[in-house]
Amino acid sequence: MKRCFIILSVVLFLVILVHAGDFQLDVKEHQLANGLKLLMVPRPGVPRVVCHIYYKVGSINERPGITGLAHVHEHMMFKGTRIMGVTDYEADHALNQKIDELMRKIYREKYWKKNGDAQQIAVWEKEVEQLLKEEKKYIIKDHLWETYMKHGGTGLNASTSDEVTGYYVTLPSNKVELQMMLEADRMMNAYFREFYSEKDVVMEERRLSENSPGYLFNEQVRAAFFIGSPYHWNVIGWMDDLKKMTKEDLVDFHNRYYVPNNAVAVYVGDFDPQMIISLAEKYFGPIPRGQEIEPIRTPVPAQNCEKRIYGEGPAPPQIALWFHIPPEGDPDTYSLSLLASILSGDTGRLYKSLIKEKDMASMVSAFSRPQWYAGSFVVNARPKTEKGLKPDDLEASLWEELEKVKKEGVTAEELQKAKNRYEASFIMSLQSPTGIASRFGRAELNRGWRSLQADLEALKKVTSDDIKAVATKYFVQNNSLTAIYYRRFGR
Repeated sequence: MKRCFIILSVVLFLVILVHAGDFQLDVKEHQLANGLKLLMVPRPGVPRVVCHIYYKVGSINERPGITGLAHVHEHMMFKGTRIMGVTDYEADHALNQKIDELMRKIYREKYWKKNGDAQQIAVWEKEVEQLLKEEKKYIIKDHLWETYMKHGGTGLNASTSDEVTGYYVTLPSNKVELQMMLEADRMMNAYFREFYSEKDVVMEERRLSENSPGYLFNEQVRAAFFIGSPYHWNVIGWMDDLKKMTKEDLVDFHNRYYVPNNAVAVYVGDFDPQMIISLAEKYFGPIPRGQEIEPIRTPVPAQNCEKRIYGEGPAPPQIALWFHIPPEGDPDTYSLSLLASILSGDTGRLYKSLIKEKDMASMVSAFSRPQWYAGSFVVNARPKTEKGLKPDDLEASLWEELEKVKKEGVTAEELQKAKNRYEASFIMSLQSPTGIASRFGRAELNRGWRSLQADLEALKKVTSDDIKAVATKYFVQNNSLTAIYYRRFGR
């Protein structure tokens, strides 16, 4: 039976005016019948292509019990497929079936029973250890990376965020077909050998994070702020969930989210767009479309009271005021982003007030972070401990600066400088092929890549009255969490 492809190829232009002249990006789109989206930005010149593929999945797609799974899965995508990373798939698969069956027994004995048989667990663990040693003779270590390197590949990497997981490599223009073949193979045929040892690697990452001063406190602050929301946990997940994570969890996760209609592939560099389309049809086209994925149901429940959280440890003392704000794309987020810029930096209001004039703080900052389903605006400061000041001593001054904005707004000069900084930062992010691929790929999975230009235009229209309005709306105690951290050594 022949496959029938519906081809949609649209050429669109994003024009950004730069002081030195016009900076133009020719963005070409194509969508396969199975839903995979292609974004192509031809840039003739150096014969190399930045190749990124992004999946619309991250830690917000987890749930209590499997937190950290998106990040573990990202690690496992480098462990091979049925043809990559192994010399004899059938022999390796037979060993993995034995390993998995023993691990299921160990899991049930350890976690399903209140008093599991420790001696039996030790016997099974010894058997697993022997099987893992036997499996090593079939494993080709770093096969994916070595293959890319042999063909001129650089920058092989991946990352997991709250909402997106991405995989990256840069190749010579005549080797893009290799990326198509390998990424299609990973999407369709990922095989999670060495799962248990790689899970230990991620758990060690978690332990290293826990040993970083202030990490555990900041993790609790986030959890308290985003209570009842999938933003409640960090990308790395909770340690207990990592311990109890199973290979079945991983396989189910892959089959649900690693499908063509949940992905966008981005190519930036020296290439013929029609060649990219033909190769994508050849390698990604035969992969079946996956089931439609439901958006997150509960971004974050409404907060109806003030929250406060206290902690202590070896990190520098600080105070942070957290406020709930709308998600990315809401009209209020443009005003909030500019306000964060006006408050921050060496010329910002917080620096002038708390550091230069009052000489109370050694560090101040503010940032606005609207995410896909929720957002946060955070103002923080560190007290001058050499003057005997504590984090609590800065709280009134921070609120005082926020109240000034609510009553007086900001000056035309402050507002224009903030707009200029935002536009300059936006333009700079699109100067490199990697920056273009990253910004466009991530944007496409949420509100579409055109939202980048729409956001810039909306931000230019923000007025001082708009900033007063959002400050009045969001900077209220019943919408806030105050986090105070004291320095205590030996804890």
